[in-house]
Amino acid sequence: MSISIRPASILDSDAIALLHCNSWRTTYRGILADEYLDDDLYNERQRYWYAKIQMLKGNEFVLIAEEETAAVGFIAVLDKPEAACDAFIDNLHVRGDVKGKGIGANLMKAAAEILRATNRHSVYLWVLNGNNAAAEFYKRKGAVVEDSTTVIFGGKEVLQTRFVWRSLEKML
Repeated sequence: MSISIRPASILDSDAIALLHCNSWRTTYRGILADEYLDDDLYNERQRYWYAKIQMLKGNEFVLIAEEETAAVGFIAVLDKPEAACDAFIDNLHVRGDVKGKGIGANLMKAAAEILRATNRHSVYLWVLNGNNAAAEFYKRKGAVVEDSTTVIFGGKEVLQTRFVWRSLEKML
Protein backbone atom coordinates (compact mmCIF):
# COMPACT_ATOMS: atom_id res chain seq x y z
CA MET A 1 0.00 0.00 0.00
CA SER A 2 1.57 3.26 -1.16
CA ILE A 3 0.09 6.31 0.55
CA SER A 4 0.75 9.93 -0.37
CA ILE A 5 -0.15 12.91 1.80
CA ARG A 6 -0.72 16.36 0.36
CA PRO A 7 -2.53 19.60 1.20
CA ALA A 8 -6.24 19.35 0.48
CA SER A 9 -7.93 21.75 -1.92
CA ILE A 10 -11.54 22.70 -2.49
CA LEU A 11 -11.63 19.92 -5.11
CA ASP A 12 -11.18 17.42 -2.25
CA SER A 13 -14.16 18.64 -0.23
CA ASP A 14 -16.53 15.92 -1.52
CA ALA A 15 -14.06 13.11 -0.78
CA ILE A 16 -13.33 14.53 2.67
CA ALA A 17 -17.06 14.88 3.38
CA LEU A 18 -17.65 11.24 2.42
CA LEU A 19 -14.76 10.02 4.61
CA HIS A 20 -16.02 12.17 7.47
CA CYS A 21 -19.63 11.02 7.13
CA ASN A 22 -18.75 7.32 6.90
CA SER A 23 -16.36 7.59 9.83
CA TRP A 24 -18.98 9.23 12.04
CA ARG A 25 -21.66 6.71 11.05
CA THR A 26 -19.39 3.85 12.05
CA THR A 27 -17.57 5.33 15.03
CA TYR A 28 -20.34 7.32 16.69
CA ARG A 29 -23.16 4.78 16.39
CA GLY A 30 -24.44 4.46 19.96
CA ILE A 31 -22.68 7.67 21.00
CA LEU A 32 -24.67 10.16 18.90
CA ALA A 33 -28.34 9.96 18.00
CA ASP A 34 -29.04 7.47 15.19
CA GLU A 35 -31.44 9.99 13.63
CA TYR A 36 -28.58 12.47 13.26
CA LEU A 37 -26.20 9.89 11.79
CA ASP A 38 -28.82 8.50 9.41
CA ASP A 39 -30.24 11.82 8.25
CA ASP A 40 -28.60 14.26 5.84
CA LEU A 41 -25.12 13.90 7.33
CA TYR A 42 -23.26 13.67 4.01
CA ASN A 43 -24.75 16.90 2.65
CA GLU A 44 -24.12 18.61 5.99
CA ARG A 45 -20.45 17.51 5.95
CA GLN A 46 -20.16 18.43 2.27
CA ARG A 47 -21.31 21.99 2.96
CA TYR A 48 -19.06 22.14 6.03
CA TRP A 49 -15.88 21.05 4.20
CA TYR A 50 -16.57 23.14 1.11
CA ALA A 51 -16.77 26.23 3.34
CA LYS A 52 -14.03 25.19 5.79
CA ILE A 53 -11.37 24.59 3.14
CA GLN A 54 -12.13 27.96 1.52
CA MET A 55 -11.98 29.78 4.86
CA LEU A 56 -8.69 28.38 6.16
CA LYS A 57 -6.63 31.25 7.48
CA GLY A 58 -3.09 31.86 8.62
CA ASN A 59 -1.37 28.60 9.43
CA GLU A 60 -4.51 26.43 9.26
CA PHE A 61 -4.40 23.43 6.96
CA VAL A 62 -6.10 20.23 5.86
CA LEU A 63 -4.04 17.28 4.64
CA ILE A 64 -5.47 14.39 2.66
CA ALA A 65 -4.00 10.90 2.46
CA GLU A 66 -4.48 9.02 -0.80
CA GLU A 67 -3.84 5.53 -2.05
CA GLU A 68 -3.33 6.10 -5.77
CA THR A 69 -6.20 8.56 -6.33
CA ALA A 70 -8.58 7.33 -3.61
CA ALA A 71 -8.90 9.38 -0.42
CA VAL A 72 -8.18 7.19 2.60
CA GLY A 73 -7.82 9.77 5.39
CA PHE A 74 -7.50 13.41 6.33
CA ILE A 75 -6.45 15.69 9.16
CA ALA A 76 -7.54 19.30 9.75
CA VAL A 77 -5.50 21.60 11.98
CA LEU A 78 -6.84 24.99 13.02
CA ASP A 79 -5.57 28.03 14.89
CA LYS A 80 -7.81 27.71 17.92
CA PRO A 81 -5.49 28.18 20.87
CA GLU A 82 -6.93 26.78 24.07
CA ALA A 83 -5.45 24.85 26.96
CA ALA A 84 -2.25 26.86 26.43
CA CYS A 85 -1.72 25.07 23.11
CA ASP A 86 -0.66 26.54 19.79
CA ALA A 87 -3.08 24.63 17.54
CA PHE A 88 -6.17 22.41 17.45
CA ILE A 89 -6.69 19.16 15.55
CA ASP A 90 -10.27 19.66 14.43
CA ASN A 91 -10.56 16.30 12.67
CA LEU A 92 -8.58 13.15 11.98
CA HIS A 93 -10.36 10.37 10.12
CA VAL A 94 -9.18 7.27 8.28
CA ARG A 95 -11.32 5.10 6.01
CA GLY A 96 -12.51 2.05 7.95
CA ASP A 97 -11.05 -0.62 5.69
CA VAL A 98 -7.50 0.79 6.01
CA LYS A 99 -7.44 1.57 9.74
CA GLY A 100 -4.46 0.08 11.54
CA LYS A 101 -2.15 0.51 8.55
CA GLY A 102 -0.35 3.63 9.83
CA ILE A 103 -2.32 6.21 7.87
CA GLY A 104 -3.52 8.10 10.95
CA ALA A 105 -0.01 8.08 12.42
CA ASN A 106 1.43 9.35 9.13
CA LEU A 107 -1.15 12.13 8.94
CA MET A 108 -0.30 13.14 12.51
CA LYS A 109 3.42 13.11 11.69
CA ALA A 110 2.89 15.27 8.60
CA ALA A 111 0.78 17.70 10.64
CA ALA A 112 3.40 17.84 13.42
CA GLU A 113 6.09 18.65 10.85
CA ILE A 114 4.03 21.56 9.51
CA LEU A 115 3.29 22.77 13.03
CA ARG A 116 7.00 22.73 13.91
CA ALA A 117 7.90 24.50 10.66
CA THR A 118 5.45 27.28 11.58
CA ASN A 119 6.88 27.61 15.10
CA ARG A 120 4.04 25.89 16.92
CA HIS A 121 4.96 23.42 19.63
CA SER A 122 1.77 22.05 21.17
CA VAL A 123 -1.60 20.84 19.96
CA TYR A 124 -4.84 19.43 21.36
CA LEU A 125 -7.99 17.69 20.20
CA TRP A 126 -11.30 16.51 21.62
CA VAL A 127 -12.51 12.90 21.62
CA LEU A 128 -16.14 11.98 22.28
CA ASN A 129 -16.34 9.61 25.21
CA GLY A 130 -17.12 6.14 23.94
CA ASN A 131 -14.68 6.49 21.03
CA ASN A 132 -12.24 4.20 22.83
CA ALA A 133 -10.19 3.28 19.76
CA ALA A 134 -9.33 6.94 19.12
CA ALA A 135 -8.57 7.59 22.80
CA GLU A 136 -6.17 4.64 22.93
CA PHE A 137 -4.53 5.65 19.64
CA TYR A 138 -3.87 9.19 20.91
CA LYS A 139 -2.47 7.88 24.20
CA ARG A 140 -0.11 5.60 22.25
CA LYS A 141 0.94 8.66 20.25
CA GLY A 142 1.89 10.45 23.48
CA ALA A 143 -1.16 12.58 24.24
CA VAL A 144 -2.21 13.18 27.81
CA VAL A 145 -5.77 13.70 29.04
CA GLU A 146 -6.27 17.19 30.45
CA ASP A 147 -9.98 17.74 31.00
CA SER A 148 -13.51 16.86 29.92
CA THR A 149 -16.63 18.81 29.15
CA THR A 150 -20.21 18.17 28.12
CA VAL A 151 -21.38 19.41 24.71
CA ILE A 152 -24.49 19.12 22.57
CA PHE A 153 -23.49 17.20 19.46
CA GLY A 154 -25.87 15.96 16.81
CA GLY A 155 -28.79 16.85 19.07
CA LYS A 156 -27.48 14.79 21.99
CA GLU A 157 -25.59 15.75 25.12
CA VAL A 158 -22.24 13.94 25.15
CA LEU A 159 -19.05 14.06 27.17
CA GLN A 160 -15.82 14.85 25.36
CA THR A 161 -12.25 14.60 26.63
CA ARG A 162 -9.35 16.84 25.68
CA PHE A 163 -6.09 15.13 24.65
CA VAL A 164 -2.98 17.33 24.59
CA TRP A 165 0.53 17.07 23.21
CA ARG A 166 2.74 19.62 25.00
CA SER A 167 5.58 18.52 22.74
CA LEU A 168 5.14 17.56 19.11
CA GLU A 169 8.10 15.16 19.31
CA LYS A 170 5.77 12.35 20.40
CA MET A 171 3.68 12.82 17.26
CA LEU A 172 6.67 12.39 14.95
